[in-house]
Amino acid sequence: MQAKFDKILMPISQILIDESQRQHITFDAFFENTMFHEVAHGLGIKNTINGKGTVRTALKEYASALEEGKADILGLYMVEQLHEKGELTNDLKDNMVTFMAGIFRSVRFGASSAHGKANMIRFNFFNQMGAFTGNNDGTYIVNFEKMQSAMEMLSQVILTYQGDGDYEGVAKFVVNYGGIANVLQKDLERLSEANIPVDVVFEQGASVLGL
Repeated sequence: MQAKFDKILMPISQILIDESQRQHITFDAFFENTMFHEVAHGLGIKNTINGKGTVRTALKEYASALEEGKADILGLYMVEQLHEKGELTNDLKDNMVTFMAGIFRSVRFGASSAHGKANMIRFNFFNQMGAFTGNNDGTYIVNFEKMQSAMEMLSQVILTYQGDGDYEGVAKFVVNYGGIANVLQKDLERLSEANIPVDVVFEQGASVLGL
């Protein structure tokens, strides 16, 4: 995780996050956001509430992308709740700005990846809700109050789709929010031109250890 933060997330923030908010990109926030993403998987809805079976069965090919999106957004919600309870004491703005930079990191996995698709949806949803603003210099600045509202609304939307097993509703939702806008595509091209890796590989095995 430290390697991904150092080699991917920080360089992305230098290109796409407004300079005034770059101090909010922290490893602790990155770790917290990721950890509670995994917690959210475990605490989420697994079965529909109306007899349609499991969420995975009901939502078919959209289940994985929606589940990853749920884990991301509910993870951030959990971090916010822990801040309110005083369990986490760092600046919540760290989590929000780091979360924004994380969208650019994960959307690069592409539409064929559940994580990539989930981040495309979230970028477009947040954009519509005014959770961030694009600057003339090609950077983005987080609007904290609107991001909090967008986080809560998107959480409600996803959990409702899952609980209802609403395949048709999710299909329309993905069509409306799951594409890459031209501006975002240009941003991703800028990251590629800067030679920022999409992912890192942990080299392991006997040969690496010299055995």
